[in-house]
Amino acid sequence: MIFSLLKIRKKTSAVIAGVLIGVACLWGIAMWQDISPRQLFTLFLASIALIFGIILLAFCLITIAKLLQRLIKRNKPENPDESD
Repeated sequence: MIFSLLKIRKKTSAVIAGVLIGVACLWGIAMWQDISPRQLFTLFLASIALIFGIILLAFCLITIAKLLQRLIKRNKPENPDESD
């Protein structure tokens, strides 16, 4: 692949390739539907904002779950008394 010539890590090249494929797909749809470049750019930015919003939401949910897990572990007795 061309990214191997640029000495880029595999994960970074995968992200770059994914973004370029996304741009190419949006450009193809724009040409097919006669969408202006300004609308295409707005659509691309909206897609990126949606992805970052999903990532932020997932991060918040994971943080809340971890905090709840720590809270439950802190309030749970370590050695419960076993009585007959």
